[in-house]
Amino acid sequence: MRWKRACAKTERVDPMQDVPETVVASRYDGIVPRVVLGMKNAGRTDLVPLMGDALARCVFELLRAHREDFGRSSVLDATEREVLLIPAPSSSSSVSRRGYAPATLLAREAARRLKGRLPASLRVMPLDIVGYASASSRNDGGSIGDVAGTLAGLLGGASGEGEQKTLSAVARSERMHGALRVLEPTLVAGRLCIICDDVVTTGATAAEMVRVLREAGSVVLGVCAVASVPKKASP
Repeated sequence: MRWKRACAKTERVDPMQDVPETVVASRYDGIVPRVVLGMKNAGRTDLVPLMGDALARCVFELLRAHREDFGRSSVLDATEREVLLIPAPSSSSSVSRRGYAPATLLAREAARRLKGRLPASLRVMPLDIVGYASASSRNDGGSIGDVAGTLAGLLGGASGEGEQKTLSAVARSERMHGALRVLEPTLVAGRLCIICDDVVTTGATAAEMVRVLREAGSVVLGVCAVASVPKKASP
């Protein structure tokens, strides 16, 4: 199958942002865009198992890279052996349109597929805890990113996801700053987290997730995604 060949092995990529280690299962080319867009925009939730398995392998590889840390009791105590899989958020408008949040479905599927593959002392749990900040809270700081986000919200939904596809890496970064928030900070304080998404383009969303999760007191091990857009193909 072309999908299996495309996602045959994981790789580490540089998403052009200040984010932790990023692991992906494939590049965003060939058969991959068709599968990803089918799940995201055509209601093909039957493709979630395929994509979730690819994401699970990325999470497994990232955890394996940190296995020495898990073995140090002075670094991670028993309560921290549960790693949270934090999906990238979807705007309320896109969830209403699709009927589901793609990254949330993938994080849940990845967690399900990792059961039995990890040591008994370690488990993963999906937690949909990051969402978009309100326009009023984003405007408090008056940054360029805040203003852009507000305009996008007026023009095309809470996050302006459609418009973001046309922005440069710098513009995406400016726009995303202050755009996200941790819905219940106490649930991630002192916890280990891995950010999960379907596609990493510039890393702007991941970078903002890292920022708000760290501010909430969590330790972000890295970012895992099904695919990454090659830099030369990034808008």
